[in-house]
Amino acid sequence: MFNECAEQALHAMRGHQGLVFFLDLDRFKLWNDSLGHAAGDALLREIADRLGSCTRPEDVVGRLSSDEFAVLMPHCAPDQMRFLAQRMLDAIAEPFSINGVMTTPNACVGVCTYPEDGTDIETLLRHADQAMYAAKGQGSQRWERYRPEMGKISQERADMERELRTTLAAGGLQLHYQPQICSSGAQRLYGVEALARWQHPEWGWVPPPRFIAVAEDSGLIHTLTSWLIDAACTQLATWRAQGVPMPHVSINLSTNNFHLPDFAMQVQQTLLRHGLNGQDLMLEITESVMLDSSPATLNNLQTLHAMGMRLSMDDFGTGYSSLSYLHRLPISELKLDKSFVQDVTVSSAASALTRSVLNIATSLGMTVVAEGVETQEQADWLARHGCPVLQGYRFAKPMPATDIGPWVQQHAERHAAAPLSHPND
Repeated sequence: MFNECAEQALHAMRGHQGLVFFLDLDRFKLWNDSLGHAAGDALLREIADRLGSCTRPEDVVGRLSSDEFAVLMPHCAPDQMRFLAQRMLDAIAEPFSINGVMTTPNACVGVCTYPEDGTDIETLLRHADQAMYAAKGQGSQRWERYRPEMGKISQERADMERELRTTLAAGGLQLHYQPQICSSGAQRLYGVEALARWQHPEWGWVPPPRFIAVAEDSGLIHTLTSWLIDAACTQLATWRAQGVPMPHVSINLSTNNFHLPDFAMQVQQTLLRHGLNGQDLMLEITESVMLDSSPATLNNLQTLHAMGMRLSMDDFGTGYSSLSYLHRLPISELKLDKSFVQDVTVSSAASALTRSVLNIATSLGMTVVAEGVETQEQADWLARHGCPVLQGYRFAKPMPATDIGPWVQQHAERHAAAPLSHPND
């Protein structure tokens, strides 16, 4: 019905300009899964009403599928798109309550122009959709205008999704591991962080942020995470069978992983299958997990903690209001982002913030791991100010599993190895 009405409107506005908006709600699946389909339907009706309040009687508004909406505004010039897109975003972002649960809906919007970007509704929707994905790539509550080069980007993303799906099915990803070192005494090994790597036969090494973003958008992140956890547990069990003294492995998780109701049980089953226990994994989460108040996420976090698995807050201090959420979750480790570390010896602001994080962590009984340590000067400053664990190129780059055993032995020989322990032991 939207397409039919839109085509009629386009036919009637020959010789005039118009705008097409493509809107996609953020985290709608989470709302739907955690509170039920009735709540999801209520939210969709509310969004439709809010879009109606932003439009005129002659505009065409429709829900295309799931959480996607489209708006055709005849007789609107391109210089109006900024105001109109922002008005829609602001209207959608008004707080909404159902069943006693308050949420703030967010969306991303793509915009294209008629007739410049297309003369039929199918082309216009495709182009507005590509602009919407470009907006999503920048975060939440964003809008973007369509540009012709976005078509190429969209095709590249589709190609990457297809290739990643094939690679995951064939077991073609790899894990590299970066050591984490205790800053005091004999610089004992604290653990290693497992990092996914993808070497494509034509593209070469694909940057992790690119293929992980594609995995999250396409729903492949659950398959990727299951592989990552199993591969890391397999390797940890192998190292220990070989006599490599490995305290634990850190694994990065996506916010989307916690939306699966049985995610914690899946992790536990993998550990048991490899003869490991909860202390053998450090699960790195981002601040977006802290801000996610859905029952599924909170239940998974509490269950993982009850199983003995420790949680690490990755990229601490770079996102939202972390401090107000720290006390709510069972966090045992904070990872100090490399943006602080790289300036800690040259910027008074970076050094002051780093000292504050170290003081907060100490008072809360948390361990701090400083990422991106590249120079001895940085390592000395961090050690002097009580940062217990260091990670970065100053000590080792991420390396294949086969290189870890020899590296551990060489590192121990260099630093007169002592029995392994955690900084808080």
